[in-house]
Amino acid sequence: MYRATFSVIDLRAFAHNLRVVKERIQAGTELLVTVKANAYGHGVGPIIQVLREEGVRAVGVASLEEGLQVRACGYDGMVLILGSVGPQELAVAAENRIDVSYTDTWGDIAQLPKMSRSLRVHTPFDTGMNRLGFKSIEDAKVVIAQIVKRPDMEWAGVSTHLACSDGESDAHAVEQVERFVGMTRQLRELGYQVPRVHASNSGGVLRNPKWNFDMVRIGIVAYGYSPDEYVLPAPELQPVMHFYSAITRIATVTPGETIGYGATFTANKEMRVATVAAGYADGYPRVLSNVGKVLVHGVLAPVVGRVCMDQLMIDVSHIPTARVGDFVTLFGIEPPAAWTIEAWNARLPADRDAWLVETFAQARNVQRNVLSLSDVASLAGTISYEMACQVNPRVPKLYAK
Repeated sequence: MYRATFSVIDLRAFAHNLRVVKERIQAGTELLVTVKANAYGHGVGPIIQVLREEGVRAVGVASLEEGLQVRACGYDGMVLILGSVGPQELAVAAENRIDVSYTDTWGDIAQLPKMSRSLRVHTPFDTGMNRLGFKSIEDAKVVIAQIVKRPDMEWAGVSTHLACSDGESDAHAVEQVERFVGMTRQLRELGYQVPRVHASNSGGVLRNPKWNFDMVRIGIVAYGYSPDEYVLPAPELQPVMHFYSAITRIATVTPGETIGYGATFTANKEMRVATVAAGYADGYPRVLSNVGKVLVHGVLAPVVGRVCMDQLMIDVSHIPTARVGDFVTLFGIEPPAAWTIEAWNARLPADRDAWLVETFAQARNVQRNVLSLSDVASLAGTISYEMACQVNPRVPKLYAK
């Protein structure tokens, strides 16, 4: 590694979070972990390896491409595409044992080409999200009848997605669940043997075990965050991704001087301003200009001026110990004490990755301050999901096991 901007993915924390969720769901309830968008930006390969080690037998993806990537990682459990799959892709999904969700793009199911292997199909119900699925049992039963008639298709599940499981009120989610239960009941009354029933997402798992049914589909909780830490606190979860950079310059700024593009910040007193080697091209959003916070020596330092493509500036006037070369936290746990500029410079670039991972793992049990991804996302006017996905591939990922 040459540039001191990187993320550490704590795979032990990921495994811990899986166990936390398993303790919350009933025995016999299947666990599906969503690994779409490169496992929420964490890196699908190493995440899949932990899922295999932890006995997780189902994962969710957004597309056929992502499903094939999971299979290429050697995963042999259920892979469910949660998004749309076109009729031309169904044979490929079947050949690779990838479950699909029915979408309107298929057209007349009876006219679809015959597949060499049985295609497992889940039928989604739209109970209040207005995104995908059947809004009426009449529409659903027509399609389900076509699926069960085909020898090369297997009806594998019925699903819905809870839009407000993490809201201050659970009223909307309760209405959705009641509607979903009613639709599955009607299918049984029509004589169908309803397969795997699944509705609960991360918020649902944290909120109400009655919503779990046969399988739960979790996302953000596996990566260490509640979908809303204020409404559904889950302090037992551990953040998996930690985003670091380093100070490359500290300068004195006098009253009246401006900082950054557009001169959007004007000093009203003498300040110590540090430049950090990360910017919006790395995944630190430009909307955090003049509002973001960075953790320096366990103390929050405000972002001053506009976030640049590759750099940002912070006010360290109140942190007299801050110096050039110090590692800082953009989000996650503060760096280990062993991470110093002297230790960094003493190592060849090829040796730095192993040193960073080793010292990160050694410091796991040391009490350190945390800059929550959720808090940073809130400052940016977004959510932790988006922030994690935005960390750019040019930022190296180091995996601590």
